[in-house]
Amino acid sequence: MGKGRVTQPPDDKQIQESDLHRRARKLHAELFPEEYDFVYDSKWEASERRRGVNPMSAEYIAASDERRAQLGFRPFVVDPGATNQDTLGWVIEKLRAGEEEELRAIMQGRDDGKAAAEAALKAQRSELETPEWQNQRIDEMLLSDAFLRHDEDRYDPEVVAFRVLGALFKMNPGDAGKEAFRVQIDRVLPDKTDAEYDELYRHALDKWTEVYGY
Repeated sequence: MGKGRVTQPPDDKQIQESDLHRRARKLHAELFPEEYDFVYDSKWEASERRRGVNPMSAEYIAASDERRAQLGFRPFVVDPGATNQDTLGWVIEKLRAGEEEELRAIMQGRDDGKAAAEAALKAQRSELETPEWQNQRIDEMLLSDAFLRHDEDRYDPEVVAFRVLGALFKMNPGDAGKEAFRVQIDRVLPDKTDAEYDELYRHALDKWTEVYGY
């Protein structure tokens, strides 16, 4: 019987190079996420990319372009025939030069900037979205057909509860909890017991999750 080829174990240099490329790919995905968006494409989005059309929102594209420009790179082009700059190669060379901390500092700066922007938005909302403003928005919603199906009774308590929770989600997705719901439902459907309010909240939340998936 002939002997098969003997595979030599990787030496230290090969192991180090493999580790460097592994770290580079991880850092690259965090620094240039727009180059990995295609992984989550729907069929329609994938077809748009094949046509050279970026299916992401204009705001997302603008933010990606700005991040790339800050690092000295041109905007990313989704056209399959486009020649984009070698950002992964840039990350690899940064690691070879011992500049991993610089790359991590860039990512930390982005995280800090995002957190600051979110805090500023929250502060602005707290100033503008007073209880009176929220009450008015809820009242306007109940007079409209928002979150209302054509065969539903707009005065049915379960329908009202579902719509109130929907309005709260729309006004403040990050803080539409039970306390905010209780304030509003107590106002628009007064004189109910705590158990009745709890049941309306459970029903509204279950129904909202069923219809909208969150």
